[in-house]
Amino acid sequence: MPLVNRRLGADREADHGSSRGQPPASFPFPRFRPGQGEALTRAREAFAEGKRFVVIEAPTGAGKSAVAVTLAREANSAFVLTNQKVLQDQYVRDFPDLALLKGRANYDCLVAPTHAAAAPCIVGRRFPQCDDCPYFTAKDVAMQANVATLNYAYYLAELNYAGGFAPRELLILDEAHNAEGALMNFVQVVLSEGALLRAGLQRPLPPDLGDELAFEFAELLLPELRERSTAVELLIKQEASEEASLQHLKTKQWLDGQAGRIELLLNSHESGEVDWVVERRVERDGAGIVFKPIEVAALANEFLFAYADKVLMLSATILDAPTFLRSLGIEPEEAEVIAVPSTFPPENRPIVVWPVARLTRHYQDRDLPLLAKAVNELALRHEDEKGVVHAHSYKIASYLAKNLDAEVRWRVVTHEGASGREAALARHLAASEPTILLTPSMTEGIDLAEDLSRWQVLCKVPYPYLGDKQVAARMERDRDWYDWRTTLSVVQAYGRSVRSEEDQAVTYLLDADFPNFLRRQYRRLPPWFVEALEN
Repeated sequence: MPLVNRRLGADREADHGSSRGQPPASFPFPRFRPGQGEALTRAREAFAEGKRFVVIEAPTGAGKSAVAVTLAREANSAFVLTNQKVLQDQYVRDFPDLALLKGRANYDCLVAPTHAAAAPCIVGRRFPQCDDCPYFTAKDVAMQANVATLNYAYYLAELNYAGGFAPRELLILDEAHNAEGALMNFVQVVLSEGALLRAGLQRPLPPDLGDELAFEFAELLLPELRERSTAVELLIKQEASEEASLQHLKTKQWLDGQAGRIELLLNSHESGEVDWVVERRVERDGAGIVFKPIEVAALANEFLFAYADKVLMLSATILDAPTFLRSLGIEPEEAEVIAVPSTFPPENRPIVVWPVARLTRHYQDRDLPLLAKAVNELALRHEDEKGVVHAHSYKIASYLAKNLDAEVRWRVVTHEGASGREAALARHLAASEPTILLTPSMTEGIDLAEDLSRWQVLCKVPYPYLGDKQVAARMERDRDWYDWRTTLSVVQAYGRSVRSEEDQAVTYLLDADFPNFLRRQYRRLPPWFVEALEN
């Protein structure tokens, strides 16, 4: 059967069947935004017709979260997953009836000066204050609530290993284009000589003589991990020191987690269900080895979808429904895809293609001065306005930070690594001056509405890094996936600066490859993106 993909028309909003008139009591606002009522009706109908998966593709500002919360409230029980903890906070701020739960490390311990992930209760020591533990209080509320919002990482760990939550009727994946990446991170195996030594295993990693030798090493390591876990469990029972007991417990948890992941690795590798790549690293504490799945479609139902009867997925960047569904192992006949149009006037969000520099590997060093000159000119053109420059790489960001003219350079707020990302964003948000946020890693998940960004730059077509063996292997078997992920990054970055119908910002595309890229990916680009292109 063909994939069902319905595109809602903006001209039909005056007449959308059961979505006409006042919204239902389950809807969180007094009125529908354009597209919301019809999307809600279509989603209900699809589930009633027996579809297990409904995908809603809607641009920034379309009100996807309100549709999600409505369906969650109408279900007997629901999980709402987000990719970032800050988006969890946003859900609960906007919809206070949702229960919020994060990982243990986000809650203070009431007994010791630490967080709940390192609290004395971990090793069985309880105190009167434990009855009011913020983490377990939040968990109890979330388990009893009709709708609980979790992040992907916590959901995967809690539902698959920790237990406590029962399956629910509805699973909602917000920013669903990140679900595959979250699952890949969850199942990958990361080992280092230093980590093994800290766990009590003096085991050198095998020489780099092929992937099969690495799998043989993992097979030999598995019983040693389990044996060491048993030994550490005895130490926990014998240890008088609370601090030492806690450290032993952390070691045991690491050993058990690694054993579970290695067992999955070996079983899926032997059966041929999942193909893996092996990467070597040099860590601060010794040699490292990482096993990464090339695809996780075969694992998605077991680890992600199995805990709900129905699944609602939301994103502004589905773009290529067959590729998206294939990445998560979803058969086309199981799903309905609903596309919601943008109501933001295209004249408020123009995209200017200005191909000033070739930034492929062979030409980047030569053309970086041309890129800096163009960014400098745009900064002067917007001298009184905040903006964001999406550099794509730390190399480009570093070059621009050092080589922009002094009259522009003072405005730049940047960071040299992932650890400085949040601080840089906070400085940009708080500054009264027309700062320029220069970053290679904020193409999604940030809100730069209104005066926080009146202009933005995409320096380079954001192709995934082919130096990553996992990415290279995936592209070799599925070029559509590689093109889809690139287009997704472009459209996500575009959505950072215009967040409402009244908001305004201009986006500049500076890579010389952008014209060809846009032509090649025309079928994937949403109509609301294409209509904003100025040349």
